[in-house]
Formats: sequence, C-alpha cells, structure tokens
Amino acid sequence: MTVDAALLTDARKFPRRRCSWAALLKHGSTHRHCIVEDISAGGCRVATKTKGLAYDDRVIIEVASKMLRFHGEVRWIREGEAGIEFLFMD
Repeated sequence: MTVDAALLTDARKFPRRRCSWAALLKHGSTHRHCIVEDISAGGCRVATKTKGLAYDDRVIIEVASKMLRFHGEVRWIREGEAGIEFLFMD
C-alpha cells in the first residue's frame, strides 16, 4: 500500500461497502441517473455525469430498489464520479 492510499484509508471514519445500485441524483431542478458504487454510514461514491456539480452542492440521492433517500453535500468531483457526504436520510 502506498503512503497516499494508507492516509486515505486512515482518514475514513466509516468502512465502505462496494455496491452497484441504480439511483437518481437530484441537484436543484436537475435529475440525473447514477450508480452508487460504494456506500458507508457517512457517504457514498456515485458514477454519474458531473457537469454542473460543484463542491458543497446539496444533493438528494434516491435508491428506489432499496427504498432509500439520502440528503448530502458533494465533497469531491472527478470525471464521471462524485463523493457525497450524507447529512441525513428520510
């Protein structure tokens, strides 16, 4: 494990679980399909079109197959992926 990977692992507060859940990411009036690729108690990583997303944007992620809805904020963005920190769920 590289030093960077070790630091990233140590920085995580909650263990992550790999998944592949079809979901809907709502950002203001924009709704886009996404895939929740991994999830923890504190957040998730989604694969989606990232155009128009920015750090700290508030989003809602709905996973219909699991009957879940998460409210969160964007914490990082890469081409085709975004990290979301959960604020609450309903």
